[in-house]
Amino acid sequence: RAYEGDRGPNTGGMGAYAPAPACPPSLVDELTRTVLQRAVDGCAADGHPYHGVLYAGLMLTADGPRLLEFNCRFGDPEAQAILPLLDGDLIEIAQACASGLLDPNMVAWHRQVACTVVVAGAEYPASPFPPGPVQYLPESDDLVFWAGVSASVDGSLIATGGRVAAATGIGESIHEARIAAYAAAARIGFTGRRMRRDIGWRAIARTTGGYAASGVDIDEGNRAVDLLKAAVSATHGSAVLAGVGAFGGVFDVSSLKSMDHPVLVASSDGVGTKVALAALAGRLGGVGIDLVNHCVNDVLVQNARPLFFLDYIASSKIIAEQVADIVAGMATACAENGCALLGGETAEMPGVYHDGHVDVAGTLVGVVERASLLPTPNIAVGDLLLGLASNGPHTSGYSLLRRMFAGLPLDARPEPLEVDLGDALLVPHRSYLPLLAPLLDGPVGPAVKALVHITGGGLLENVPRVLPAGTGAVVELGSWPVPPLFRLIRDASALSADELHRTLNMGIGMVIICAPTDVAALQAAIGEETWIIGSVVHDDHGEVVLR
Repeated sequence: RAYEGDRGPNTGGMGAYAPAPACPPSLVDELTRTVLQRAVDGCAADGHPYHGVLYAGLMLTADGPRLLEFNCRFGDPEAQAILPLLDGDLIEIAQACASGLLDPNMVAWHRQVACTVVVAGAEYPASPFPPGPVQYLPESDDLVFWAGVSASVDGSLIATGGRVAAATGIGESIHEARIAAYAAAARIGFTGRRMRRDIGWRAIARTTGGYAASGVDIDEGNRAVDLLKAAVSATHGSAVLAGVGAFGGVFDVSSLKSMDHPVLVASSDGVGTKVALAALAGRLGGVGIDLVNHCVNDVLVQNARPLFFLDYIASSKIIAEQVADIVAGMATACAENGCALLGGETAEMPGVYHDGHVDVAGTLVGVVERASLLPTPNIAVGDLLLGLASNGPHTSGYSLLRRMFAGLPLDARPEPLEVDLGDALLVPHRSYLPLLAPLLDGPVGPAVKALVHITGGGLLENVPRVLPAGTGAVVELGSWPVPPLFRLIRDASALSADELHRTLNMGIGMVIICAPTDVAALQAAIGEETWIIGSVVHDDHGEVVLR
């Protein structure tokens, strides 16, 4: 397709990469046997043995591979990505093929990756292209294939239309190959030049390797918690009602005499690597909203209402405008949630943070009557999980998302997104307080047995945090509509359902646990669409199972 995000009219090709991670060796062998070998065998059976190049145009679909066409030649830009990886002499191979002496051992490949980027005219493939001079200052490693050009009288190049050139980069990974290809393509200049900036992004997504490969290991984090629980618990007195493993620390403060038995609930958290993405896009104000709303939701699951918030902003070098944007976002979220922004700390630490990086964290303190604390002790097998929609990834999974979408510009809009990628990734974390506070304080409030904020660890790690011993949960996949961004992530990454739902919220940002008899009343009181996404079951290991 002509434009980024696989949009616009079809073209003869705007780029290519090899090898293709979506086509593993087993699939290559299958396609060779079922498509190419059959065609060659058919020619021989008809008395016309075929010698030469047989190029199959194939498309991988949801219903399996489909053959579009055959060509008796190399295709471009595919060949411009594949042939540079050939370990041998193409002329010798072609001569052996024509002579009927081709030995498979003559054809070998470098264990590298190639990426080819087409530089085309602005209106390609629709309109004629006005000829014009080409400016090109090559570097020694450039590999450029010229196409829509002619030579002037003095030998300089004239761009004549369509796909003017293609630049190929070679590297040990798709990341390195793309960098080399785009660097060479950037040195090709002419009036009206255009190229896609996302060639190879799906290969990057396919080779992401899951959350652990992105630098975040959920299992190792859980092991660390297990090792420190005993030491932390040893410091707890009778006033500590919930500690390690709960969404927020809970402390009994009876001095709040206007309440019968007030309990303080505190949450400290950060925005994580979403800050780096926001900084790249110049939209740091949103991370201030992210941080406050994340902490509000964390104390809301204990049925607490926020009192005040403290922030912490650190970077290698303080930039006043950046700090002002972040704090303004915090002030907006605090006002919307009815709590005070008391202040915090701004730290400048060169050598600790990389240049241009910003870290944002904070602490929110809320209060709740002890009798109203959630979760309640009466969660039982057969209770239902009622899912509330998220409005995006919130503040979790961005180590994976930044790596996965590294090859796609933030202003691209790949299917099935309805907004630009940057808007989908950077929408601020939703606060569930305005939606749930009236419900919790109203006549159906006692029907809520527990709330679960779906943060890092997704449904698989967060739901068990409120379940009693001997119980787990089953989550029914397909019971809620998966939003476009999460469908794109699912289809492009090829990660398993467990990995996806352990890393991201996948469209469910908060879960209510209630008895089956109370579901209808709760759904009517919530005022927006919700979904029954699963149920509480017997499980000695306390796990969540996707079904």
